[in-house]
Amino acid sequence: MPTSPRNRILDAANQLFYAQGIHAVGVDTIMARAGAAKTSLYAHFGSKDALVAAYLRGRSEAWRSRLLDQLAQRTNDPRERLLAIFDILGEACSAPDYRGCPFINATAELIDAAHPGRAVVTEHRAWVNRLLRDLAAAAGCTDPATVAAELQLLYDAVLTTAQVQDGKECARRARAVAEAVIVLRQPRPRSSGVQVGADRSPMERTGPHASDYTR
Repeated sequence: MPTSPRNRILDAANQLFYAQGIHAVGVDTIMARAGAAKTSLYAHFGSKDALVAAYLRGRSEAWRSRLLDQLAQRTNDPRERLLAIFDILGEACSAPDYRGCPFINATAELIDAAHPGRAVVTEHRAWVNRLLRDLAAAAGCTDPATVAAELQLLYDAVLTTAQVQDGKECARRARAVAEAVIVLRQPRPRSSGVQVGADRSPMERTGPHASDYTR
């Protein structure tokens, strides 16, 4: 268990906010779980809002590390890495303690766009988009930005649907759609044959004009 008051508070908030929701958990509950005085929260974080932001930041850092480590272990091929993301999602969403995406959950709870936690959510989602875009570019996709946007929709779909359906099955289906998206965005091979009529003039290829029949 973390020993410093700050780490104990953050660890308690991480468990409680994710399991029960941000608004449902009060400062007193967090302090009781952390075994720390309420003054410690304000000394280390300043406010509950700042604690929420720190909780989300910790979740983001943990997921980034897990995802990148898992991708590095599975394959070096950019296209396969794009697809492996969905395999990793399926495994994460199948955990017994899975309660949905902490960032999507937080967005639903933090209505005020100026809440410091919302900035962390925006930063995390931008990181996911950059990862998808960079991999799509490395995989030779013709429009990496569009591929990233489309795959992020599938990514989010797995995170949300896995709360009511089997996570691995959701991820498997999303992976199949992702593969189709990637194939669609691959460069089309140029034809090596000569087009019919390529050696004729534009007028010859298009045929006579209507005025020719009036002469």
